[in-house]
Amino acid sequence: MANQFIKEAEVLYTPESESAKEYITWLKDAIDNDNIIAFFDNLLTVAAEEWASDIHIEPFEEYSRVRLRVDGVLQILVKFPVKIHIKIIAKFKIESGQMRPDEKRLPQDARVSSATLNKKELDLRASTLPTVRWEKLVMRLVDKSKSRPELSVLWIEWINSEILTRNIGFPNGMIFVTWPTWSWKTTTLYAALDILNKADVNITTYEDPVEIKLEWLNQSQVRTDIWFTFASWLRAALRQDPDIIMVWEVRDFETLNTGMEAAMTWHLVFSTVHTNSASETITRVMNLWAKPYMMTGTFNVIIAQRLARRIRDWSAIEINAKEQFPHLFESAKQALLSMKPELLEKEALSRWITKEMLMKFLDQWLCVAPNPEHWDKAFKWRVWLYEMLEFDDEVKTMILDGEKALAVEKYALEEKWMINLERDGVFKMIKWFLWIEEVYRLVKHKTYSK
Repeated sequence: MANQFIKEAEVLYTPESESAKEYITWLKDAIDNDNIIAFFDNLLTVAAEEWASDIHIEPFEEYSRVRLRVDGVLQILVKFPVKIHIKIIAKFKIESGQMRPDEKRLPQDARVSSATLNKKELDLRASTLPTVRWEKLVMRLVDKSKSRPELSVLWIEWINSEILTRNIGFPNGMIFVTWPTWSWKTTTLYAALDILNKADVNITTYEDPVEIKLEWLNQSQVRTDIWFTFASWLRAALRQDPDIIMVWEVRDFETLNTGMEAAMTWHLVFSTVHTNSASETITRVMNLWAKPYMMTGTFNVIIAQRLARRIRDWSAIEINAKEQFPHLFESAKQALLSMKPELLEKEALSRWITKEMLMKFLDQWLCVAPNPEHWDKAFKWRVWLYEMLEFDDEVKTMILDGEKALAVEKYALEEKWMINLERDGVFKMIKWFLWIEEVYRLVKHKTYSK
């Protein structure tokens, strides 16, 4: 609404759950009545009911707005008068007990435990950021009431499932999970640890934060304010007679080196690192001054994952992908045809993809898309995409010989039947779970040898 100040709240979001509709009405009333406490109570409840991962409260010239990140996509919940924005930020800072209300020039962080109006327990990781207008507030939500899925339901299919099952069964080594934000790495890590979580195994974790408390796990919380860092915890954990260690994130050489030494001394180590793909993790750890012989002696597998929006069955329509998305179609087609025919057939059949389903895409160019008439309700829940780079003898030899990460990935794709994010997405697209544009919104195009 250009050049016109908003005088009352304006709701712009249609909730998925019936229970959220009432809370949105109360949220609007809270804004219109300057009731900041009710504003936060109803906002957190709506976000939890809609399974939002983040809340953004943003100031502009004529209005402020609240956006929710639902299924990985930001959506505007409500616009409201900018006059109460300062009150909202100030109230949150006071209630958090960890931010200075009088400090508006510097970013501030806080971690807060809260509860929704319908008694769901939440952990909030909040941060403020000064902007050219006022401060922006972002809250990352962790809903403690959500059930934790098992590894068997996380869409890890056939060869990827075999690789992961094999590698978490090893007595030592390092397993890395790499991800961008909102990929639910926590779910994959907890699901893997849950399989290994037995009375005769000592599992110790160091997390930032501890999102889910699990039985029989010794879980520690990051405390950088008192210099209880990843590296210092890892050294302490090794004196606790562990069998399995999970260190939340590798950020520096000291943490990486200590983790590799732990893996060398007969411990199974899980960790995470920020990269865009499994192969790029090799470059990342080398930039942290990891020695090739240490990598090849400790790394078991690197897992990359994404979360894609799943199309509802009733909203799915059939389209000609080659006509509507020629560039994407050719990339998706080549991703499959670059596999050896017998391996492509075996992988497809293992995923319950028939030859007719495969040829329908490759020869007739048909795939699924969301119905434009139902766009706002076309997606529901998520589908995981995975790729796994296993450190077998050939990969280890290439790294010791000084080969670059791209060469390692090319070898794994063409010779070792690696199912990368793109291939996994295309297979799931053929099964009518995903739209071709959704796949390539999340993964990069690869160049395959013919």
